[in-house]
Amino acid sequence: MDLFYHRYAISESIGLGVDAGVFSLNERNHEEEKGIRYGATLFYDHFRFRLGRNDFKDFSEIVPTIEYENRYANHSYLLSYTRQNALFYTYRLCPYDQEIKADHFSISDYISLKNRTNIWANITFNNYSNSDLETIGQFDYRFYYDNINKDLQYDLALEGYYVMNSSPNDCFYSPNFNDSTLLRVDPDYHFNRYLSAKGMLGAGYSFEAKQFLYKYGLWFYGDPMKNLSYSLGCMQSNSAKSGISGAGYYYRECKADLGYRW
Repeated sequence: MDLFYHRYAISESIGLGVDAGVFSLNERNHEEEKGIRYGATLFYDHFRFRLGRNDFKDFSEIVPTIEYENRYANHSYLLSYTRQNALFYTYRLCPYDQEIKADHFSISDYISLKNRTNIWANITFNNYSNSDLETIGQFDYRFYYDNINKDLQYDLALEGYYVMNSSPNDCFYSPNFNDSTLLRVDPDYHFNRYLSAKGMLGAGYSFEAKQFLYKYGLWFYGDPMKNLSYSLGCMQSNSAKSGISGAGYYYRECKADLGYRW
């Protein structure tokens, strides 16, 4: 849950920002773990330099992040590096207990197409401190967009998530290889400036796990005041991105965002 995000512009190319939030992670047969995240960010031209801190119950850590973002024609790409506890990438509490770190590298490209369609592609490398190198390839292809009326619209999308690990282990989900491909519909209904709702409903298949997959979610969002926005909702899935596909592991994520900008 991200509580707030502030950005202060100094000039056209330089800005400062602060952010903070709380988080919790529940796991069956394990005590719930909670923490606080906060940090400060320097924006310079196409770069973002963030120095953050995660405070857990048992320990704290400093979190450095470097990002580079740029555009070319109809492309918008982002390069990012972060180092922090691996629980934020594994969604399991074992990395928290063992204090396993992850060097997180990613590169993504967002391609704007005609008729409000688009393609997002990403490749990620997580270099865990327990000698496991994880490679993840993802894409999200929104290939159709339509308005039913002035307030209701929807997208049709095809998404894929493919993961492999160099040293599978029992601490968290780290398969030799797993795949997840889903067809999805994303409706969006606008009530007014204060309240809108968007959903997600998808179904697909994993050839490696030989399992049918699903994903569904609902979020509410709005702009109740000038420069103030909010979003809250939950998603549940059994796809490979979510956990141990085929092993009875299901993933639920709930998130609330409140932001103010000037």
